Amino acid sequence: MEERFVILEGKSLDGIIEEGIKKLGATKNDINVEVLESKKSLFSSYFKVKLTMKASANVDKIEKSVTEILSNNLPTDAIEPIKAMEFVYREDGVYIKLNKLVPIEDVRTKIEIKRINNVDLEALNHAIQSGEIKEEIKIAGVQEEIKIDSKCDIRLSADNIEAYVFVTSPLGGKDITVEALYAALKENKITFGIKDEEVKNIADNRLYEREIKIAEGIQPIEGDSARLEYHFDTNSETKLFENEEGKIDYRELSLIKNVKADQTLVTMIPSTEGVPGRNVLGEDIKTKEGKKLLLPKGKNVIISEDGLHLISSIDGEVKIIDDKVHVFALYMVPANVDNSTGNIRFIGKVIVKGNVITGFSIEAEGDVEVFGVVEGAKIVSKGNIILHRGIQGMNKGELYCDGDLVAKFIENSVIDVKGNIHSDAIMHSHVVCGKKLEAAGRKGLIVGGNFKVADEIKAKVIGSPMATITELEVGANPEMRKKYEVLKQEHKSIMENLEKVSQAADLLTKISQKTELTSDKKELLSKSIQAKLQLAEKLEVNNIDIKEMETYLEELSKGKIKASDIIYPGTRVAIGSSMMHVKDPLHYLTLYRSNAEVRIGPYEN
Repeated sequence: MEERFVILEGKSLDGIIEEGIKKLGATKNDINVEVLESKKSLFSSYFKVKLTMKASANVDKIEKSVTEILSNNLPTDAIEPIKAMEFVYREDGVYIKLNKLVPIEDVRTKIEIKRINNVDLEALNHAIQSGEIKEEIKIAGVQEEIKIDSKCDIRLSADNIEAYVFVTSPLGGKDITVEALYAALKENKITFGIKDEEVKNIADNRLYEREIKIAEGIQPIEGDSARLEYHFDTNSETKLFENEEGKIDYRELSLIKNVKADQTLVTMIPSTEGVPGRNVLGEDIKTKEGKKLLLPKGKNVIISEDGLHLISSIDGEVKIIDDKVHVFALYMVPANVDNSTGNIRFIGKVIVKGNVITGFSIEAEGDVEVFGVVEGAKIVSKGNIILHRGIQGMNKGELYCDGDLVAKFIENSVIDVKGNIHSDAIMHSHVVCGKKLEAAGRKGLIVGGNFKVADEIKAKVIGSPMATITELEVGANPEMRKKYEVLKQEHKSIMENLEKVSQAADLLTKISQKTELTSDKKELLSKSIQAKLQLAEKLEVNNIDIKEMETYLEELSKGKIKASDIIYPGTRVAIGSSMMHVKDPLHYLTLYRSNAEVRIGPYEN
């Protein structure tokens, strides 16, 4: 049997698991969870998870679907075909009485079952075609009636947790009895979970020609997996503080998550053993103990004596790196980064009280905060970069960070930021921004260079009266478009495979209705039906992923450029695949994409 699974991505692990359970149509106990990839930072988290339906759950789901299909297709008056015709044995021959119009095929089937010989087919056909109902029609010569008693067949589910009975109608013979039902259960070794009331109901009300659940065992309950509770904020966003005049106070940007020595950082809730079950054969069903976890011990943390708590061993900043909890002391540079310090590489946060001189570099696993001016230097951070004054790059300055960049000003530099950018003025620079770029504050200026931003650009003034070439592009994300093409290819492949297995299942089903299938053909039919169900579910997941990706790409094309004062000529704008060159000053406006063109609208604050 093919494995049923979904692979999901998102920020919340619990949210991903809940979404996967819904997509698989399962319960928490029906799935296995495998974390393929996870990243956590001070401001965000990312998980890529594979949720797989357990084998037993797959079997039960398919079996349940088949049972529902069979139930939904049974006629509401399942007993009616038997009452529709009656066979009367007289001294001069066998007569048939039709109580309502019945297809000739059904009549012939009953004649074969009753084993009536030498039937006058011409008389039979004439009676049915002429609609001579409720009258006895002689169809055969004198013969003895063969009486057929009601019989019952027992079917067990694949995991033996349920038993079903199918009772045939008697043909002149005896009706089903409670004793016969219990005898059939005993013969099939069914001893546990028997529905005694259902047994009596079947016999009393002669519930024939339908499959009814007659016994049900107890499903095992798997133990809960261990889980971790974090006692510090694992998600955060950059917070900017404005004074009464609406200006950003770049001095109030402390993003450190401070912890004290002996402070509990993580608590583990242990796994549980689970409760065993029992099938209808009276056999115990083993359960699984919940998965155990190890505490994510990193640097400068210790595990408590009971093994359930992670505790900081020093005062410092707590970080999650590669799924481990670390506590780092700060690396403080009291003056400039220059010859006295050399290049700085540090696993935690770096604070520079002075300037960063041209030619030097800072590389940090945590945030980088500079209170002076950054000259033609290079700063690389896996967290945020905070420049209380700014960067005068002299065409040598470079800033790279995975988080947000906050700077008083940016000039003549190369900037590559995965998060947001906040600055008072950005001049003559090459900028790549993974989220939003905002030039706020007193100047709110963007001029010169080129800017590639995923979501939105917002400023007071864009360009200059001298028509300085300023290139702005929003909605640029080629990596996501490549993923979209992969999803479309997967969709095509699933559709082709689904068509093939559907044809196989339909063909084998039609053959089975006419003749008994060989064992290998039965197995092929079963596999075809299972594959059809699995591919249909996989197609549904694929369609959801494609729709979400199309929405995402459409939102990129909905990126906007906002200017609360003016956009000068010389500014070149690209939104998605649409272009526009600004030839005349534009005031208090929003540029957006509509009908494959860049449009001008009122300013949206």
